[in-house]
Amino acid sequence: MADISDKLDKIAGEFATKVDLAKDEIVESLMAFVKGKTSEEALEILSGINIEKALEFKLAPAFASFESGSLDILRNTFTTTTISEATLQLILNNAKGMVADEVTRHLSKTALQSVIDGIASKQTPSQVIASLRNKVPNVETLVNTAYSQFSNTITNMTSEKLPDNTKYIYIGAYDEKTRDRCIQKITAGELTRKEVISRFGDMNNEIYNCRHKWEQMSDSPEDQGYNPEEFKPDA
Repeated sequence: MADISDKLDKIAGEFATKVDLAKDEIVESLMAFVKGKTSEEALEILSGINIEKALEFKLAPAFASFESGSLDILRNTFTTTTISEATLQLILNNAKGMVADEVTRHLSKTALQSVIDGIASKQTPSQVIASLRNKVPNVETLVNTAYSQFSNTITNMTSEKLPDNTKYIYIGAYDEKTRDRCIQKITAGELTRKEVISRFGDMNNEIYNCRHKWEQMSDSPEDQGYNPEEFKPDA
């Protein structure tokens, strides 16, 4: 299976850029709409605007790219069993919801509050936008973590259906960035589901911004991205 981590990283980076652009446009539009109003008047006016829906509209292409990355994860996951299309859609919706909770629901409320505070302190739109930077999550990490959760769910569901003697390997990069916990899983080699859970607690990767996953072992582990030897660039 091809290593798609670079493609997923690119999607996450582009998603973050689109969120920044949407956030800036929303703040500028809101402040222009209530220009000359007091913060109290602005709050009454802006509370009638569905900022969350505006963000959803602006970020629709970003979420389409996120879904494309999720489908790539599926296409590049080796398994000899299946999950129904309806279940896969539910898993995808949950992963997208994790991202949407922060970049539409949370950000819409945070942007409104920042605009109101900015009007009260007579800030410019650029100053309000700058103040938002420390109030929103790291979107790249958020997207990559959602991909991890999506992949983990696929692994957990498929492993329940496979024979007890099925072997799994922990695939992904093994370099200077690799967590100690992930190194332990990589170097553990071929394990059954029962052995994985006994040693590591579950079939998940390290979730938060993790680049790895457990996967059913094929006849060609190297092609799946299994790297039991640490990569060391030439000095």
